[in-house]
Amino acid sequence: MEFKQLEAFVAVVDYGSFSEAARKLYLTQPTISAHVRSLEEELHTRLILRTTKKTTITTRGYQLYDSAVRMLEIRNNLLENFTGVQKHMIDLSASTIPSSYLLPEILAAFGKTHPDIYFHSIQADSAESINRVLDGTVDLALVGQNTRDETCVFLPFCQDKLVIATPITNHYLSLQNKTVTFEDFIKDPIIIREKGSGTKKEMDLFLERIGITPSDLNVIARMNDLEGIKKSIVNGLGISILSARSAIDLQKTKQILLFPLEESAHKRTFYIVYSKNRILKPHVRQFIQFIQNFYRTF
Repeated sequence: MEFKQLEAFVAVVDYGSFSEAARKLYLTQPTISAHVRSLEEELHTRLILRTTKKTTITTRGYQLYDSAVRMLEIRNNLLENFTGVQKHMIDLSASTIPSSYLLPEILAAFGKTHPDIYFHSIQADSAESINRVLDGTVDLALVGQNTRDETCVFLPFCQDKLVIATPITNHYLSLQNKTVTFEDFIKDPIIIREKGSGTKKEMDLFLERIGITPSDLNVIARMNDLEGIKKSIVNGLGISILSARSAIDLQKTKQILLFPLEESAHKRTFYIVYSKNRILKPHVRQFIQFIQNFYRTF
């Protein structure tokens, strides 16, 4: 059960219609309907009877309404009591690299000039983050892939490059001052991300461009945890293809070695994603503009 679902339901009861609730919450009518429908499915009960002429709240609906209002009031009071101000909420989802390496610096900078905005952030892979945008559970997402979904807007805001990350051994140290290509690493044990990861998608595109198939690789492990992959590299399990931003900390502390891919111009792009079918609240639009300006060197 999400707060956004409860907000949508309470708004329909308060304003007497799905269309007016959508207008008040800066959402589309289909999104309001989807939130209410999700609540009904989760609670296994009908909350609102809707016809072409009127909207009727069921007995169970009124029972939920009383509880929902109290839950939303408790949330708002908690925010006000702990922060001393009335906060605007932004719900967002971020894939691994944006969540761990971009979002902290974005929020720190944004919070200095916008103390009245509160964030609820969820980390998921790119695919799940985009799905959360589509089902209306978040206002926006920061992800590492563009799925070309026509119902979403994908705004590029930052670039990164892919690198080969290796453990520090005599073999890899001997390659540091040489011109190497991925072919020099093709027989080495490699750790790869699971499907859904933007990094995995970019790696697949890179390998396809240079004519290497997955069967050509010596895959030693598949992991969905980036930190687990990095620790495995440090401990000598194998190599991996990573986003440079996620590995630069270990390179600085001399725990791993990084080698550029032979396509030195190869970049990966991170995107701000939001739904075309949603009316963004002013403070959400303000945050999106801030992110774009923050990485204006893109």
